[in-house]
Amino acid sequence: MKRTVEMVLTIIGIVLFGLPVLLSGIMLNAKDNPQIREEMESFINSPEVQMEGEVTSSDLGQMMDMMGSFAMFILIASLIAIGLGILAVIFLKGNKKPKAAGIILIISAIVMTFATVFIGIFGGVAYLIAGIVALVRKPKTPVEEEGTINY
Repeated sequence: MKRTVEMVLTIIGIVLFGLPVLLSGIMLNAKDNPQIREEMESFINSPEVQMEGEVTSSDLGQMMDMMGSFAMFILIASLIAIGLGILAVIFLKGNKKPKAAGIILIISAIVMTFATVFIGIFGGVAYLIAGIVALVRKPKTPVEEEGTINY
């Protein structure tokens, strides 16, 4: 039995989990960019922005560090999701272990959607659909008619 539908949906999910990787890479790049830091500091301390108290450079540094930690967490979760998707494609290719692939896809869809703070929801939906189809689809059973076996 060919598992083309499941494989295509899984590959679409892999590509869609690449978007959080891209976004977190941009956030990590922005964290280390001194020009962006200066612009944020001038924006926060401008008279148009009404904030209680003065925002110091150490506060801004802490915020940028938290943004970097958040981006690294999203990056790692997305890379794990992509790795699990590739593993599921390997299991689906040649119809080796479709049940295991379905379970991996469903669990990774749920866990990684939450782990990426819903940034990877579209990839999670693709994984979830592929996992359900992999579990539900039954292999064709041979039908015996008048001494011959038909598939």
